[in-house]
Amino acid sequence: MENIKTTDLAVLAKSFYLLGDSLDYCYDCKYCRLNGEKCEEKHYNILPSEINPNFTNIPVAVNLFYGDPLLQIDNTVNYLRRLEKVKHKGPVIIITKGDYSKFPDVKFNLDLHIAFSTFGVDSYLDGNTMERFENNLKEIKKRKNNYKYSIEYRPIIYNVNDSIEAFDRVFSLAKQYNLVIGYSGLQGKSESVKIWKEQKIELQPYPGFKFGHKKIIDEKIIQLFEKLAQSYNVSVFRKTSCLFSYVHDLPRDYNAHYYRPTELACNKCVMQEKCKAFKSSLPIENDLHNIIPFDYEIINKQEHICILKKKGICEFPTEDCSHINGNIIHISQMLTTSDVRIIKWLTGYTVDANFYESPKISEAWVKDKSLILRRK
Repeated sequence: MENIKTTDLAVLAKSFYLLGDSLDYCYDCKYCRLNGEKCEEKHYNILPSEINPNFTNIPVAVNLFYGDPLLQIDNTVNYLRRLEKVKHKGPVIIITKGDYSKFPDVKFNLDLHIAFSTFGVDSYLDGNTMERFENNLKEIKKRKNNYKYSIEYRPIIYNVNDSIEAFDRVFSLAKQYNLVIGYSGLQGKSESVKIWKEQKIELQPYPGFKFGHKKIIDEKIIQLFEKLAQSYNVSVFRKTSCLFSYVHDLPRDYNAHYYRPTELACNKCVMQEKCKAFKSSLPIENDLHNIIPFDYEIINKQEHICILKKKGICEFPTEDCSHINGNIIHISQMLTTSDVRIIKWLTGYTVDANFYESPKISEAWVKDKSLILRRK
């Protein structure tokens, strides 16, 4: 696409470099977007730093493909040991619905984080139970090697798990175990919606919205959720990267959401002062050639419009999408969304570039070109 060469050495999600193996079975959560997006490859086992030494600092999720990391515990531990061996510095994340008691209580020389996923209620739509979720939280206090922990409440679905009773139950547990919560709505890409219809699975978007890439929750539900968070004194995060940046005491949100502060209610976030200060400190003259493998310039823009809105391919643009301001990195050549993510992760700047949606990165990042040749 427009003279860009990508590599299948690795794939990225919005918030992580994905490392691991895809299974043919999981917990059969009916809403899971991976039901319609099985991986092209079964294995993505090349460590970030093997592709580029700078990638030793980026966030990694282990076995976040189809097949929970605790359904393949030995394999998950093996990847953790490999990351440990190369002294990976960035956060390493395991997001799970599995039985945490089966995970070995051993030390890892990593910035390791276990995120417990919950649906908030017992439902045929979900492959987990509230009993297992609560048992997983109890397991935390039994551990000698106490890693970092959090709760993932997702997806919140219209008229399914968005009641005050469901929210109360999860918040009371978060308060009891001193954990923060990340939350989002249901992602309904076309592949998933087709499967739901074929299997007669009753899932609906919030009134006034339609299914798509964005994980929409009605604003009234968000207000209820965040009001309860205040009453329980539990920190909540709309964006995954904001949560992990907070828990891991990073100097800013590594996905640079602070360029869209109104849309994401940054004024309510415990990271707001850190992120504000970091964005203000980003210089317009900054030599990043040892990091960015593309020709670039840093420019100041006060009314920058996100390329997704310019192209008319964002389903629900906001005011922030047309009023991005500050020092940003401008790149003339075509990129992938994953290239843009890595630049944000490594520099903290947002990016002005023409790009297209892809989990793959450009070959330009790969320092050892023999990796590409061996893959082919």
